[in-house]
Amino acid sequence: MPWIFRFAIGSLFVFVIGAVMIAWACMSTGWETLGWFAWGSVTAGAGLIGSALLAMLSAVIHQEWRRFSLALMSASVFLFLVLLIFARFA
Repeated sequence: MPWIFRFAIGSLFVFVIGAVMIAWACMSTGWETLGWFAWGSVTAGAGLIGSALLAMLSAVIHQEWRRFSLALMSASVFLFLVLLIFARFA
């Protein structure tokens, strides 16, 4: 497995950390909620954008991992769109 693809998968864990921060913000009350929600959105967005870019780079460089890289990239873009829709209605 190429290192770029491993970093792309690692970026998905950054998204999971951001999603946990957003979930914590949804369960808490008070002014601290805004901080948790903002940092969670930034962290999750950065993880998904990083994952999509690294997966695209992996698809270009490593031809044999192209199918997995494109699947990871499409999942990252889908999750980013879901995050945007959630942030819009939250």
